[in-house]
Amino acid sequence: MPQSLIQQQKLTQEQIQLQTAMQVLASKLVELPLEGLRERVEAELAENPYLEASNSDGGDGYIQDESGAGGASDYDARQDYSTEDDIPDYLLHQPSGAEAESMDSADTQSFYDQMMEQVAGCGLSGHDRQILEYLIGNLGDDGLLAKPLFQIADELSIYHYLDTTPEEVERILQTLWRFDPPGVGARNLQECLIIQCKRRGYRSIPGHTPLLLKVLERNWEEISHNRWDLIQQRYKLSDQQVGLLRHEIRRLNPRPGSSMGERATSSETHITPDVIVGIDQEGGIELTLNDGDMPTLSVSDDAMEMIDVDYVRDYVNRGKLFIGAIIQRRHTILRTMQAIIKLQRKYLLTGDETLLRPMRLEDIAKITEQDLSTVSRVCNSKYVETPYGTYPLRWFFTTQARTAEDEDVSIRKIHQALREIIAQEDKDAPLKDDELALMLQQQGFDVARRTVAKYREHLGIPTSRMRRE
Repeated sequence: MPQSLIQQQKLTQEQIQLQTAMQVLASKLVELPLEGLRERVEAELAENPYLEASNSDGGDGYIQDESGAGGASDYDARQDYSTEDDIPDYLLHQPSGAEAESMDSADTQSFYDQMMEQVAGCGLSGHDRQILEYLIGNLGDDGLLAKPLFQIADELSIYHYLDTTPEEVERILQTLWRFDPPGVGARNLQECLIIQCKRRGYRSIPGHTPLLLKVLERNWEEISHNRWDLIQQRYKLSDQQVGLLRHEIRRLNPRPGSSMGERATSSETHITPDVIVGIDQEGGIELTLNDGDMPTLSVSDDAMEMIDVDYVRDYVNRGKLFIGAIIQRRHTILRTMQAIIKLQRKYLLTGDETLLRPMRLEDIAKITEQDLSTVSRVCNSKYVETPYGTYPLRWFFTTQARTAEDEDVSIRKIHQALREIIAQEDKDAPLKDDELALMLQQQGFDVARRTVAKYREHLGIPTSRMRRE
């Protein structure tokens, strides 16, 4: 066989092996969020002497300048308020930036540890205590409980052999509501603020002692859409009274979990969006991949001059492999996000959750012609910044339900319809789940009573008995 043909075959085999290795590495990198990728890049730069980094601002390396002005850790949220009376109570008990820096990390406790300390004083039995501890373990960083109670009951029964019901879990949850800080264990923002009102006795509006609590309980939809004019009309309030109501609500803590535990610099995880979606001046959707301060990588010129040396060639190939995998990671994330935008365009243009389409990982895999496992890796730990907030990519995937005409609808659309029905019900005779199911069916949604009960719990809406005034 001619020597040139042998060399050509060897080169082809090396290219195939390099391409395969790149795909394997890219599949690992695509699973990393931006912060994880940055750490991986730093590790690769430290291990490969012929891999170089250059910053877009003309810097000569990847190491960040730590000698400049203070960053986020020097910021004190209390400086945003004109008087101490305007500062939310939970901020008054937090150390300032300088005080926080002087705290010894050995003297701090995690939020979880402080919650578990309070369990000891509850006097619960072994069975109830296990449920309570499991609830605490499922609290988010904000101190709220996002997981529905029926799911928690199922997990306790299946994985922990603890027979329980959603009703029993709800009873134990009410014990958690007595913990500090007030609002912890709430299932949504509305419930969080209501618990704080009941627990801490915030100042009442003159002449309307129970009004703040009543407004939070009955008029959450108006509050969330900033329709204070409707609240003012309903309760015949003066402008001053409305101002006091809004002031009192601003004093409540929407994230009770963040007011406990370690310093803000260590206990609160800052979410960096991997993708940014915006609306351009023409009303179209813009898509940007957030690279943060990620450096530009390249193989050094010195290495290319010594490519014939075996160990140098290995480092060069490793560097090219890593750079290629990062490029492929970018391409994969962008393709995935473009497909999500294609399916969820109406929501991204309006912010109306009811316009979210039913969407599965399989749908995105089909559009992008990628493996299902690849799409899953992309969506597992990525966040997207939108004009309406920052969400995990998984948030855009909605389960589908059926209408009476056998059409697909997003479950979130049914959630919204359920909220509206309950908001308009007679508070002296709240609707039972079977009545709610009937009314949803009249709107064209094919749901059963048991399904309505699950949706209601997921939304943090209590039973009809507990909604009675």
